Amino acid sequence: MVRQFQLYRWLRFIFLLIAGVLIVVAPIKSFDIIIYIVSSYIAIYGILSIIDGLSIRRTTGENNIAIGLGIGALFLSLGVLFLAHFLVTLVPPVLGIVLLVNGINQYRDSHEMAKRVHVIPFLDYLYSALLVVAGIVFILNPSKTIIFIYQLFGLSLIILAFFEIINSRIYRN
Repeated sequence: MVRQFQLYRWLRFIFLLIAGVLIVVAPIKSFDIIIYIVSSYIAIYGILSIIDGLSIRRTTGENNIAIGLGIGALFLSLGVLFLAHFLVTLVPPVLGIVLLVNGINQYRDSHEMAKRVHVIPFLDYLYSALLVVAGIVFILNPSKTIIFIYQLFGLSLIILAFFEIINSRIYRN
């Protein structure tokens, strides 16, 4: 069981590091490759989960959730493979609308609170304006913002990869 746990950790580390570096270095060129890597990772996880579930079934004679999770992961990997392009194109406009609405609500709430406490909340107004501007940029220029978000995502994957290595060392003992 501990060996499987370590195997999953190393699998995550390799996936996170490769995907993160590809995304940060070449975000536009790497998009299709990342879809294949994510789909493959989920499929490998599903296969390992099915193998674990069958091993547990042979040992205990009982059905377990690992087989179902493995089958679900295989279906999810197919979904990622076929739906990723469509879903990614929706992210910037939807996020832009959320930011725009949040900025307007933040301004309205700050303005209402200013009437009650007789203080001008300059920082709240600045924050509201920044949210509105970010929302408009995300709505009007989705291709540039998606690349930026994608690169931030890649950077976070690299950081997570190193956390996996650190945790692997901690749990090894």
